[in-house]
Amino acid sequence: MDWNQLRVFLTVAEVGSFTGAGKALGLSQSAVSRQIGALEGSLGVMLFRRHAGGIDLTEPGLELQKAVG
Repeated sequence: MDWNQLRVFLTVAEVGSFTGAGKALGLSQSAVSRQIGALEGSLGVMLFRRHAGGIDLTEPGLELQKAVG
């Protein structure tokens, strides 16, 4: 597990958007999206539900947030 990906994950979970997390971390939205995609790929689960109104943590996302947050 990549600690940088976890840092990005926690920021997205806290801020509630990839764009906002990118601004907070000094990264582009696409860089944040790539980091989250890589983390989801390595874990084999979706961490966020993406929809027109934004994003929500999935159950595995909530569990990861509790474990590392």
